[in-house]
Amino acid sequence: MVTANLEPLSLLVISLALVSGGCSRGPSTQTALEARADAAATANFDQTKQKAEQGDAIAQNLLGQLYLQGQGTRQDPKAAAEWFEKSAEQGHGDGQFNLGTLFEAGQGVVLDYARAAEWYRKAAEQGHTAAQYSLAAMYVYARGVERNDAEALKWLGKAAQQGDALAQYAMGERHKTGTGVPRDLIEAFKWFTLAAAQKVVDAATALDEIKGRMTRDQIAEGRKRAEQFGQQHPSGNTAKSRSSAARSDR
Repeated sequence: MVTANLEPLSLLVISLALVSGGCSRGPSTQTALEARADAAATANFDQTKQKAEQGDAIAQNLLGQLYLQGQGTRQDPKAAAEWFEKSAEQGHGDGQFNLGTLFEAGQGVVLDYARAAEWYRKAAEQGHTAAQYSLAAMYVYARGVERNDAEALKWLGKAAQQGDALAQYAMGERHKTGTGVPRDLIEAFKWFTLAAAQKVVDAATALDEIKGRMTRDQIAEGRKRAEQFGQQHPSGNTAKSRSSAARSDR
């Protein structure tokens, strides 16, 4: 055999190479895939930037997200804030919401709750569900605005009606405890059911807890209300997804 004349050390090197996968094309293939992905991300960034520089508000918001996430470019929260602001100034709801999240987090800009609330309000008034929820939270925690439970309830209600899962859970909690609204376990059951359907774990836990305090008829009524909500709001539980901009669910 050919290997019969090889020195023992050479045989050892060949064996180690085979065991470690040194002759495999796996690592090279993976590197090529990553290179193609990086090239695609860079191309997407360049195309988005070109549109953004031409004044496209949607592209400006998207460019801000790319800078924030470091996709196709280096991560740059300050640049993200600048592009979100350009989009927001043109009245784009996502840009307004995203800019608000940066001001609330102090990411890429100086932390400023008042400006965060201001941008959340602009987006909320356009029907942006995540902004409505965030604005409600600002009123609850008195961030950038004076504490106002009535305003918080108003914006929570709007977000919940549009299918925001966290707002639906919050409405369930309010009806369960009677915070700002009459205590109503049936209504709480409805909202918890809707939120649980969107995988809010705490909502499912809350449902189990209040079931023990409700009659069969009350539970049936709660389920009926949840079903009616779904029929009346066919897109009610597919609310606008929350932006990737910095944000912590409260």
